[in-house]
Amino acid sequence: MLSSKKSTVEAYLHPIVKYLSHANPNTLTLLGSIPPLLFFVCILYHSYILALIAFVGNGFDMLDGMVARKYHKVTPFGGFLDSTMDRVADFLLITAFAFGGIVRWEIVAPFLLFAYLTSYVRSRGELANPKVSFAMGLIERPERLVLIFFALLLYILFPTITFLNLNVAEATFIFIMLLSLYTVIQRIVHAYKKL
Repeated sequence: MLSSKKSTVEAYLHPIVKYLSHANPNTLTLLGSIPPLLFFVCILYHSYILALIAFVGNGFDMLDGMVARKYHKVTPFGGFLDSTMDRVADFLLITAFAFGGIVRWEIVAPFLLFAYLTSYVRSRGELANPKVSFAMGLIERPERLVLIFFALLLYILFPTITFLNLNVAEATFIFIMLLSLYTVIQRIVHAYKKL
């Protein structure tokens, strides 16, 4: 869904990319892990506004790929490293809510599982047959990140509101988890039909 807007977002980052012609995309990938780590720490210390600001820094995760493509620095290892660091970032962004006491672990753990499965099923499917695209389904990483951002924002705005014994962040996490589960099922069905 949001992946179709990638070119629009990249247009805003092009002025930055032109100053990074000599940068190593792998270094940018590693630097891109700083905002999720800052987010994690801010949540632990209940500095939620700073956490939101750190979260916005995740948008710069796109810079490494843009630099690699624009300056012909694309490598198989670069793609591997980027995907690996995305999983590290996902762990930090999702588990921060449990470590920070915002969302219970019994909600965070399955959410993390389905978030990982969404990426794994795509990767494994495309490995099984590179001619078949698995970039499909209801929710991908960009949508998940936007919804995680709103989970924290809603919690900041409405910290005491509960529904069925769930705070707003927990309810949002369950919603994202169900969307992710549905996407995993969609991709498994797609694999069954295409592989």
